[in-house]
Amino acid sequence: MILAVLLFFLIVLSWQDYKEQMIYNIIPITGCIIGLICNYFAGNFNNAFIGLCFGFAVLFAIYFAILKIKKIEGIGFGDVLVCAMIGAFLGFNELYLSLCFGFCLGFLFCLISKKKKVALIPFFTFGVIVTQLLGVFYEIHLFNFG
Repeated sequence: MILAVLLFFLIVLSWQDYKEQMIYNIIPITGCIIGLICNYFAGNFNNAFIGLCFGFAVLFAIYFAILKIKKIEGIGFGDVLVCAMIGAFLGFNELYLSLCFGFCLGFLFCLISKKKKVALIPFFTFGVIVTQLLGVFYEIHLFNFG
């Protein structure tokens, strides 16, 4: 159930990011709240809260570093909020794998297509899907905060 709600949010945000190259911040903020509430009732609140904080901190550091070094917005702040939302739904265990897969898929796409600017949220969505499929088949969990 929690995964279905997350995928709904991610599909809507992916489409919006692909079409408009921007997202409305209210959607991932609402998703963060819903993800934390769902995980609270599922008894997995600690992992979800750590995932939210980790997701926000990692992408905010990247966002801030690009902004200060290159003086441009390399990734959008909406991407930072979406990463926090994914962490709120999946928790830390699956978040870092989802980010790794998402960034790798996005990097490969940029290399193959030779594009310099792409929507990042669709790659996060594919990263979540790949992580969930691997989790179903292989039960990959390196850390346990739950």
